[in-house]
Amino acid sequence: MASPAFHISTILRPSVFAFGAVLVALLSITTFVRDQDDEHYLERRYADVGKILSAAIDPRFQNKADEITRVAERLVVIGAIRGGVLYDGSGHEQQVFGEHIEASFNSVMRTGHTVFRPAGSSKADFYYPPEASLTPFHIFLRVDVGEIGSLETIRDDRAVIIALGGGAAAAAITEMVMMLMVWWPLHRVRAVVEAMLQDPAAADRTQPLRAWGGEVGRLTFAFECLRSMLADVWRTRVMVADTIIESSPFAVLQINGDGHPFFANPSCARLFGRDILRTNEVSPLMLRDVASGARHGLKAYVDIYKSGIRPVEFPTPNGPKQALIASLVLGAETRAPVNVLVGVDISSLYGGRVAAEAALKAGMEDVAKATTRTFEYKQMLEACLALMGGGKKSHDHLQITSFVREWLDTAAEAKAVQASEVEGEDPELAGGAENLRAVARFAAFVAYTQVGSLPIDMRIDIRGIDFETAVLQVQARAASGGTKGACVADTNLALAALKAAVARVDGQLPEVEKDDNGTVVVRVVLRGAAERMQTTMKSKTAQ
Repeated sequence: MASPAFHISTILRPSVFAFGAVLVALLSITTFVRDQDDEHYLERRYADVGKILSAAIDPRFQNKADEITRVAERLVVIGAIRGGVLYDGSGHEQQVFGEHIEASFNSVMRTGHTVFRPAGSSKADFYYPPEASLTPFHIFLRVDVGEIGSLETIRDDRAVIIALGGGAAAAAITEMVMMLMVWWPLHRVRAVVEAMLQDPAAADRTQPLRAWGGEVGRLTFAFECLRSMLADVWRTRVMVADTIIESSPFAVLQINGDGHPFFANPSCARLFGRDILRTNEVSPLMLRDVASGARHGLKAYVDIYKSGIRPVEFPTPNGPKQALIASLVLGAETRAPVNVLVGVDISSLYGGRVAAEAALKAGMEDVAKATTRTFEYKQMLEACLALMGGGKKSHDHLQITSFVREWLDTAAEAKAVQASEVEGEDPELAGGAENLRAVARFAAFVAYTQVGSLPIDMRIDIRGIDFETAVLQVQARAASGGTKGACVADTNLALAALKAAVARVDGQLPEVEKDDNGTVVVRVVLRGAAERMQTTMKSKTAQ
């Protein structure tokens, strides 16, 4: 026999629906037939009373209210009508006769109805407009409509008894059909399903299922084919795959659509240092993506990285570990996709990579520092040679922007200068090429040594003051982004070399300033192009 839950949900429910449907259908049919008969009866009664009224009114006096009232009162006496009211064309009451009328002129004008029947009453109020009564008045008549005897057998309690009987018969028949056609085949299918769930590999060892025709029969046959195929697939694929996954050296973790893990092989417990299935609710697994540094839970990780291979880091009882995680989605188009994570421990490789990167970074920093120190030593050696050489004065005239850019390029290549800018008019200056080159280089070198930290940003401006003089101004300050070390060049040596070079071109070194923000300003006043004109004039006078 069917279980109570199955009987209620699968068999009793259609029986109840059948009972209710038959009950409602029979009641609706009887009510509809009764209402239609009542409506037709009222239409005939309305027409008959209208004919009686029109025939009783003398056409010669049909426009007089008193004459119509006398006719209506005679109809009341003989029982043709019960009462009535007479209204003129504007809706004013003219005459009242017989019983009180519940329908009013306003209700007619508002609804447009001609028949008004109070609920539960055997009387009705008929309204006859002027075009129906052939008079200039609106006539309301109360008439006796009585009971309709033609459908007594399906009225009131008898109709309910008929509906209840029909519904009970329909429910019993539905119950029997559902038991034979649905419950018995499904009971056999359920027994086979329970046995199949206990041992899927042996699902096709029992006798094949048979059922009657129809949808249930086709369903039983389809299930029989399904369980045979399932048993074959389970033996040839699922059991093999389970064996491979259980003995795999790679960690395999399966996650449902809600982000909860539901399968993990032994390698997964060894990789993460704990049983993820039991401990994830208490201590959720957090993965840090090595490339981006972002930390994610399991659900967020599989949502962001649905496929691909990425290195991650995660905490374990023995400290953080690194693994290479491959992520993929199975059944992405289904209602319940499964995310699979396959991981392998790369902690030793990652540690070696980190150590190699640190060594490479340290080596690059040492090379950069050595390059900068070599640049500074070369500049100090050049300053020493400038102090020892005592070069001769010259009367050449040339521009020194190329000397400035030469020094800046060399300093940038040595990572001593990070950003540089050269501005100004680049006027022609008086002095030998080597002397002017030394002035430009030592002015920049003095500003470089005065800042004291590396690297620096430098701005050099070369402008004419007037026709006879020009100014070389060097501004230097520590570059943004931190310091890479201190400058080891001797600022006194650089300043002495600059003063000697300025003296050889008859220039002036007014000041070397350093403000509160650490910006160093070196200004050198040099002779301009007027020197060449004066020299030319003196040579012509001598000739």
